[in-house]
Amino acid sequence: MSNTTIRNGKLFCLNCGGEFELNLPMPVTVVSEKTKAFEMLHKDCPKTWVEPEADQSKNTYEKAMWWMGNGEKGQSSKTMWNCFMGNKNFRINYPSDPDDFSRCYKLLKAVPEWKNEMHKLKDLSPAWSNLVDNWDKLVEMFEQNEREGWKNHKEIGMYQLMKKLIGE
Repeated sequence: MSNTTIRNGKLFCLNCGGEFELNLPMPVTVVSEKTKAFEMLHKDCPKTWVEPEADQSKNTYEKAMWWMGNGEKGQSSKTMWNCFMGNKNFRINYPSDPDDFSRCYKLLKAVPEWKNEMHKLKDLSPAWSNLVDNWDKLVEMFEQNEREGWKNHKEIGMYQLMKKLIGE
């Protein structure tokens, strides 16, 4: 299994935390070449990187700002952040698969006070409303997948449930 992923728009080594900026747009062939080179460079990295965590002694605003600077972000978690921060006129995206969900889950780990604000997302779209209504079940499924290393993800059925909830 590769230790390379894309995190916040950059190639990212899950072992050492090394990053490489992808200046998109660029042809898919170039992205593929850069990814292969990055993987070769990081193929023997020791496991030294750990996911950063928000300082829970900080206030909600400070944790939210920490997440924006340090957390793993996606379009759906940015939607949550904007909604909970009270921003207006932001693009609305919802998590469409467990990978998207993981970034929303990590946002709520960084800012756990926002779990009490989930109802605010229900007004954004029917998909968000269904997801919020089933959030605890999705968290349970996600955490089971994490514990089991995603080996039984098809049997757990999180992806299928998410597709049903968002109407796809």
